[in-house]
Amino acid sequence: MPRDLPGEVRCISTMAWLSNTVHPGFRRVFRPERFAEDPTTHEAIKKSGRDAFWASLQEVDGLLAGKEWITGDQFTVCDPYALVFYQWGKRVELPVPDLKNYTSWKERMLARPAVRKILEREKSVLLPVAAAAAA
Repeated sequence: MPRDLPGEVRCISTMAWLSNTVHPGFRRVFRPERFAEDPTTHEAIKKSGRDAFWASLQEVDGLLAGKEWITGDQFTVCDPYALVFYQWGKRVELPVPDLKNYTSWKERMLARPAVRKILEREKSVLLPVAAAAAA
């Protein structure tokens, strides 16, 4: 967490947005049955979830414009959480590489040894196939 009050507030606000807006949008993609019992509605729910999730990823891309990390020049708890969403977008074949700021940031994240270690253990789709297979 940032040590200054404005940074801390910005970080908490960003975490709240990630958890209350971005994350629920994706939930519809993988758990449509939680939103409607009728299986004939599930594809429409998945599509609306994909659309909402994609819009959120585009917002993250804009949020990163001119910044090294999600909340500015300091790595915070927001950064690992936002990486999860990039990974999920890639997993469901959204065009996340087209998001220039988000993709550049993702590369900075992958350069962090602790992040890389976790992603290798998880065999993440964000790693090159050879690196994920070697883990």
